[in-house]
Amino acid sequence: MRGTMRGVQFLTDHQGNKTAALVDLKEHSAFWADVLEECGEPLDFQFLINDQGEKIAVVLDFEKHGELWEDVYDGIICDERENEPTVPWEEVKRELEAKRKLSV
Repeated sequence: MRGTMRGVQFLTDHQGNKTAALVDLKEHSAFWADVLEECGEPLDFQFLINDQGEKIAVVLDFEKHGELWEDVYDGIICDERENEPTVPWEEVKRELEAKRKLSV
């Protein structure tokens, strides 16, 4: 996993192992809308609530919500890389062949 992700903070145990993610619901509202559409109002999540009582972040416990976290992680990475320049396959192939990491 990358060190930082936009709109995500990691929770760790006393040994520094990541155990959960705190996902900003404003930053990732589309993901949360998809979750609600798919499974209704989930009951087993913990939320961070603002002064007005609005849910502003959700805690994804990796033991309980591991599969959902994988989907969220994939979506965030895709969003972050959306505007990165692409490299044509032939160029990548030539570079890998030159480094002898790809055999033809």
